[in-house]
Amino acid sequence: MSNRCFRPVRPEDVERIAQIAVRAWQPIYAYYREALGEELFARLHTGWEERKADQVRQAARARPDCVYVTEIDGAIAGFITFMVNPETGVGEIGNNAVDPECQTSGIGTAQHREALRIMRERGMHTARVTTGLDPAHAPARRSYEKAGFDHSMSSITYYMDLSDL
Repeated sequence: MSNRCFRPVRPEDVERIAQIAVRAWQPIYAYYREALGEELFARLHTGWEERKADQVRQAARARPDCVYVTEIDGAIAGFITFMVNPETGVGEIGNNAVDPECQTSGIGTAQHREALRIMRERGMHTARVTTGLDPAHAPARRSYEKAGFDHSMSSITYYMDLSDL
C-alpha cells in the first residue's frame, strides 16, 4: 500500500513541481501544435515549457500557502496551486498536475478535493477552475467532475493568421 501525503510546498520542491508541470502539459501543447499548425503554433507557443515552469515556480515562491504537493512514498507525484479571495469568497484552482507516470490513480482528484477543503477552511463559499474543452484536457475535466465540480460555462478562443490578409 502506498503512503500518500498532501502537504504545503517547500522551497526544495519547486524545481520538481516545475518539471511535473512541463511533463504533464506536453500532450496539451502537442494538441495545440496539431490544431494550430506548425507556423501559428511557433508564433504563439514557442518557449511554452519555460513559461509554464516559471508560472509554477512563481506561484510556489510568492504564495507557498496556496501551493501543495502530493507525495507518494516520499516522492512528489503531483501539485496544485490555488487562490483565495476573502472579499468575494471565491477560491480558484490554478495550475495543477500529476506526473504522467502517476496519472489515472486518483491523485489529481484527491488534490482537487484537498484544495477545496482548504479553501472552505479559509472562508470560501464558492470554487472555480478553468480548463480547455479540447481532447487533450479531457483528463482534467474528468478529474474536476470527480472532485465535485458540477456547473460549467463553455467558451471558445479563435485564432487568425493575419499574414494571410
